[in-house]
Amino acid sequence: MHDTRAEKKNYRNLFIALGCIATYILLVSLPTPAGLPFAGQKALALMVAVIIAWIFEVVPIGMASALAIMLLPTLGIVSMKDAMASFGITTVFFILASFCFAGAFIITGLGYRVGLSISGMFGKSSHKVLLAFMVSTAAVSAVLADIPTAIVFASIAYPILKKNGCEPGRSKFGMAMMMGIPIAAALGGLGTPAGSGLNVLALNLLKSTAHVDVNFIQWTVVGLPFAAIMTLVAWFVLTKMIPSEIDQVKGLDDAKAEREKLGPMSVQEKAFSAIFAGVMILWFTSIFTGLDIAVIAIIGATLLFFPGIEILTWDKIKDRIGWNVLLLVGASNALAMAMTSQHGSAWIADVLLGRLAGTGAVVLLGATLAFGIYSHLILPVGSATLAVAIPVIGLLAAKAGVNPALLVVPLAFTASCVFLVPVDPIPLSTYQYGYWKMTDMMKPGFVISIVWLVLLTAVMLLASSVGLF
Repeated sequence: MHDTRAEKKNYRNLFIALGCIATYILLVSLPTPAGLPFAGQKALALMVAVIIAWIFEVVPIGMASALAIMLLPTLGIVSMKDAMASFGITTVFFILASFCFAGAFIITGLGYRVGLSISGMFGKSSHKVLLAFMVSTAAVSAVLADIPTAIVFASIAYPILKKNGCEPGRSKFGMAMMMGIPIAAALGGLGTPAGSGLNVLALNLLKSTAHVDVNFIQWTVVGLPFAAIMTLVAWFVLTKMIPSEIDQVKGLDDAKAEREKLGPMSVQEKAFSAIFAGVMILWFTSIFTGLDIAVIAIIGATLLFFPGIEILTWDKIKDRIGWNVLLLVGASNALAMAMTSQHGSAWIADVLLGRLAGTGAVVLLGATLAFGIYSHLILPVGSATLAVAIPVIGLLAAKAGVNPALLVVPLAFTASCVFLVPVDPIPLSTYQYGYWKMTDMMKPGFVISIVWLVLLTAVMLLASSVGLF
């Protein structure tokens, strides 16, 4: 039976791989539209083919990304020098450092300590325990990678669910908890640029395609309040749509006892806290120092390996680094820059969005956010969405006389709206526990996304009115 399933999967992947090739050939064989150079047509065709390969994972995402980079010069779209320059962006190194910080957070035991400390923070009633986990997950995710954050808090929540007899597939409280944690991680991740590599990718694309800089403080002034409000909204929606079958949560006293067993913070926990606090200070003051946030991140991550500190070793961390993510982000940027340099983005903006240019900031913003949020229904790869959309949205904003940051920053936020079709690694970090199914998250996810759309439109218009963007 297992061999039969494997064979079916191989045939499926082969069929889709051939479909990717056929898609590219078909799109470049069509008559070249007016206003679009043939190199731009090839760039768009390659982008479509690569996105299909990413979504269905016909080959590992990292290898598909590496192949995309090599095909850009091979197909005559851009030179090898330009392709590699667009791949080797600071975002890749920022994400590498983020994996190191997240790994150190877990390896030192600080993640476990934090998790135990928050379990009964607001009380023992089920909805308050859910709130404690979601608020804490969002807070940590604002400055650390969202996937490891979700994994840490889920590992703390699971024993509590077991002690309360919350069976996977049956428990409403277990379902709300194991959906609430990754939702909160995704929401918290948009609070600061450091919360997600996609945030930094978006800022890099905004700078390289629209020549607009958004600094750490500008993003955070909008991102943190929005993330905090949306976390409370998500908690409220989950408690109403998935009411708990238990009133009081047992086992929190055990968490308190476990916390007491840990004793005071270890030397390594203190060292990590000090290093990361320094990194945070430099991030927030980067507007004054002129230091790139990726440079700060790499310096901080390097200190974790420093002789005499040695919180991390390469053997400890190498398997915790998502190499496929690094390749995916670099390839997304390279494809986006190829589309922009060969005028593919400008052509899309004219054809698909040109009519919106005269509709005003409110309609433009609403349309951009709706696209960003609901594009996840057909394009669940966040970096691919940003790579396609940001160059186009930046040009549209310029034509409409609107600061590109007003549209691109909230569009970047929508890359974290990953609970409509929860195939992103963030929600999948708790899927393995068996408490929820794909269709379970889509229902509250749809309601949360509606509130997201309305609230973020209002927040961005307010930010624009006070001159932030």
